[in-house]
Amino acid sequence: MYARAFCHSTEDLEKVKRAMTNVLGDVELKVTSTEGHHGNSILLLAATVKDMDDIAKFFSRLGPNGRDTILETLESRLDDSCNLFVRLDKQAALREDARLASGDDVISIRIHVNAFPARREIARETVVQFLTESVRIHRQ
Repeated sequence: MYARAFCHSTEDLEKVKRAMTNVLGDVELKVTSTEGHHGNSILLLAATVKDMDDIAKFFSRLGPNGRDTILETLESRLDDSCNLFVRLDKQAALREDARLASGDDVISIRIHVNAFPARREIARETVVQFLTESVRIHRQ
């Protein structure tokens, strides 16, 4: 699972870091400095989560409504390369509320789904099974 968020010059870096760790757990965040289209300073925060237990905990933080929404919108969230895309509200994450979002102020999550053979249909089945069975173990 790869997660990233932008920290604009008007935002507090520590708050963006806290928002990410609130939804991802105890992860190492890499901060890279970049420049926006108009020359403004932007920091890119990125983290990788590899442990399946930690990924299950992430999905448990979304709660049943968030997981149900992902399942209902799975077709638009899963690409042909078996990547699942989830966007979280960055401001809600700061308040320890893992909530799906569609705007621009988000934590972007990309999860490569291990499917063999690597086909979208198999990845879809894997995600459905994972969200309906495995996450139950990690409910908070």
